[in-house]
Amino acid sequence: MLVQISAIIAAVAFVFLVFYLIQTLKSLKHSLDEITLTMGQMKNEVAQISAEVQDVILNTNEMAIDVRGKLSKLNHLFSSVHDVGQVIHELTSSVKQSATSLVSAVKHTQPLSTKWKTILQGAAISYEMLQKMKTKKSPQAGAMK
Repeated sequence: MLVQISAIIAAVAFVFLVFYLIQTLKSLKHSLDEITLTMGQMKNEVAQISAEVQDVILNTNEMAIDVRGKLSKLNHLFSSVHDVGQVIHELTSSVKQSATSLVSAVKHTQPLSTKWKTILQGAAISYEMLQKMKTKKSPQAGAMK
């Protein structure tokens, strides 16, 4: 009898064990189904994202090529500006040297002779007369229009 009771207890324990094992396996199956579904969705999303990433990479490459071309053009422009700057610097230096030598030459010359003074006064008077003639012609040109 003790053996029978032990067998019944063992059978009942085995039934409870199998019942809980079945519940655990059902829960595990449900979790695995959700994981499979999620993995399928992730696979689709990864495919979409990879296509978008490829588009972004292509656009980035096109932009990089465009920027390189424009920078190359700008390098030529800046090179030209540099050359113009050097020419202007050289021109300014030569004008400065000429002016300096002219001033020093004028300082070392003797006072102007009366002949040169008369020529300079005549040039000044001619310039003033030319300016007066221009101012007189200006109102007449406005009236003709």
